[in-house]
Amino acid sequence: MQSQISDEQLGEAVLKSVQYGVYPDSEEVISADVPASALPVVLGILDSARDDVKLTHQFKNHIRGLSNEAAPDIDGWISQASQLHADIEKSKEVAHEILHRAEEEKLLQERLEDVTSKLDLLIGEVRFNETLAGTLEQVYTIQKRLDQVQEGALSGRLTEAIEDLNKADDDIARLQSIGNATVVGLLRDRATDLRRAIVENVGDYWGALIEVNRSEGRITVRNELQKSPELPLIDIQVVVDALAKLQLLKKAIDVFYQNFDSIILNSRLTLATDRNTAAISVSGDDIQVSGRNSDITVQHLFMDLNIMIEYLSTRLPPSVSTPVSQILIPSLTSRLISTWLASSVPPSLEGMQEYQEILALAVKLEEDIESVGWTAKGELLNWVERAPRVWLTRRREASLDSVRSILHRGFGKIKCVERVETQTVTRKQGFFGNNGGWDIWNETWSDEESEKPQAQPVNPSTEDEEDVSAWGLDVDVDVESDHPDISRQPTTEDDDGEIGEAWGWGDDGNDESLPNPDETKETGRTGETSNGTEAKPDREVTLKETYNITAIPESILEIIRKVVDDAEKLALPDYQSSPISPAATGLISLPTLILAMYRASATFYYTKDFSGNMFLYNDGLWLGERLREFSDTRAAHASAASPRITGKLSLESDIRHLETLGKRAYSREMESQRMILVDFLDGAQGFANCTTQPFAGECETAINSCIDRIRDIYGRWKDVLSYSALLQSVGLLVFTVTNKIIADVEDMGDIPEAESQRLASYCNRISTLEDLFVPQKATEASVPLTAIYAPNWLKFQYLATLLESSLADIKYLWSKGELRLEFQAQEVIDLIEALFADSEHRRKAIAEIRRSPDG
Repeated sequence: MQSQISDEQLGEAVLKSVQYGVYPDSEEVISADVPASALPVVLGILDSARDDVKLTHQFKNHIRGLSNEAAPDIDGWISQASQLHADIEKSKEVAHEILHRAEEEKLLQERLEDVTSKLDLLIGEVRFNETLAGTLEQVYTIQKRLDQVQEGALSGRLTEAIEDLNKADDDIARLQSIGNATVVGLLRDRATDLRRAIVENVGDYWGALIEVNRSEGRITVRNELQKSPELPLIDIQVVVDALAKLQLLKKAIDVFYQNFDSIILNSRLTLATDRNTAAISVSGDDIQVSGRNSDITVQHLFMDLNIMIEYLSTRLPPSVSTPVSQILIPSLTSRLISTWLASSVPPSLEGMQEYQEILALAVKLEEDIESVGWTAKGELLNWVERAPRVWLTRRREASLDSVRSILHRGFGKIKCVERVETQTVTRKQGFFGNNGGWDIWNETWSDEESEKPQAQPVNPSTEDEEDVSAWGLDVDVDVESDHPDISRQPTTEDDDGEIGEAWGWGDDGNDESLPNPDETKETGRTGETSNGTEAKPDREVTLKETYNITAIPESILEIIRKVVDDAEKLALPDYQSSPISPAATGLISLPTLILAMYRASATFYYTKDFSGNMFLYNDGLWLGERLREFSDTRAAHASAASPRITGKLSLESDIRHLETLGKRAYSREMESQRMILVDFLDGAQGFANCTTQPFAGECETAINSCIDRIRDIYGRWKDVLSYSALLQSVGLLVFTVTNKIIADVEDMGDIPEAESQRLASYCNRISTLEDLFVPQKATEASVPLTAIYAPNWLKFQYLATLLESSLADIKYLWSKGELRLEFQAQEVIDLIEALFADSEHRRKAIAEIRRSPDG
């Protein structure tokens, strides 16, 4: 296939062949046909090339013409160019000469540098030789000094040897240039060995001069020592100076103090189990503890301490004894004050003469310490100046510790005490309406007709309200209330409150909410009894009754008596010169702390016994009464004999707190027992279905538990409380039980006949507790006092009667009997509706009750 070659390519190929005589490189162009149509194009290209040649020829001719015209100028230029060429050649020759000379100068510079380096080398060698000579001279000097150190150490010149050794160490340190050289290492090693040897040598001298023998309890301090005949005597001061230069003196002093303290001082200050202490003796250079010394008085201890101080101050150099004293004296005085001196403080005025001697010895010991040049720091003088406070603190600690010991020992021997009080008693018609009633009273109490109406009771009360409740003349309930819910009375104490009441914080002693025998409401003050009848004239009687207390309050009272006695003695002129005379005013306030300690701890110790709270009640009231008598008696005595403490003994607030503590203990105990009884009755579940098992068994258990509990409490408390307080307390428990049963029965909406009979039997069994209230000196005419101490007792008896009565009987009791005095109309109506089915008779009975005056 024919290749497609353009006409222009063919024209270019022909032009190159004509101009340069070359053939095209492309095979396609060479083998291509030249068609007739391509000739015009080829000819056009050739014509164009011919025109270009013509123009070129014309330009050349023009240039040639110009050259011919400028030929003279060109010749000048050629001449100048030739001259320039000659100059250039000459410059090349000069440059060549310069290069040649530069090469020669370089060779000379290299030779100069070589010579200079050789010169520097020679100079360095000279300097090295000079330095080496100086170093060798220093090494020789150090070596010679080390030889002197060794010679001095061997000959006993310890101080000089140590000084030379220190200088040698400084010289070795200056050999910095050859610090890594072997010779320097050898010198350093030798210096180290010499120092170690000197330290051992000085230590041997120190150990020989101050010899410690623990097995024999001996320390020996020598002033000088000669190890061998060929060696000189070594004075202890030389060894001390050597230790100081070696910076080992402080460590040596510490070790010596520790040895002296453990072997000598501590042995003397410590009491053995046999109440003996070590004996101190000084013989020559020795101080030794040996054997046992039975004289453990503080006076003898001060003698031994003076021996120790004199021994140390005279045997040891001041450079040692002074640092030792700076450690010894603070430790000695601290231990002396905290042990021997503290135990020497008498807890009372007995032994005061010996205590004053000890104070004088303490002052003298301080002066002796200062006299030997030591610093005593004034701790002993400060202790002596604080003698009143120290003694008062000791007395306070002893008193409070006695209180703790008394409480810890327990109740001790129970003691029967008598309380006598004259009171004006109202003859209440409801209780004592005839001579028979007063016969009952006479059987219960030992009363005496008072012919002195102006006689005052032991505890005076206000004119409007006489406090005879403590003797059991009334009860702690409102008898005018038909449903006094005492079983639900809330307690007012919690854990924090018990702590506060023990200390008496924020307590004014007037807690009217406490159910106790000494604070109860008295009824009948308006001339009427609880049933509204007129009361008969009042009668003044002297009441005597016994109750039991523990041995604790008497012991507490005895402590307070001794404290007040000592305070009064200290306030007398005879004790004005005594160092503890200022403690009188502080001592007179100590009874308050003693009583506070008693109140704070009593609850814990008393409650360990079943009757503990009742004993606490008795003890608190008895102690309060005795303290009030004691305070009144001492107030007049202190005013006459001790004006300084007049009015300082104020126990009224403490007595109120004490009485309140006892009353609260009584309140807690009563509340606890009442809650137990209520819990028993709660097990009966309101006595519903009391004839059906298992409810019948629960009811039986509840009734039996209450009866047994009350009888057990009576048996335990009869040896604690007064008889009237016992009856009042047990009466309150009986009231709690009967009140709960009455409330449960009244809450029953329907009471079948069988259940009614069973409930009546329960009431009758509870009624057997009436034998607990029979007067102590009972006769055939005596009647139980249950109605006096259990306010709802008659109501409870009526309830038992109603449970077994017919409808007619109930109407009769309401209209003709005294049922209306104990029950309200609505209560009786509710019981009738629960006991009897709905009928015409029941409706008529209810209507009659409602129409009655009390309905």
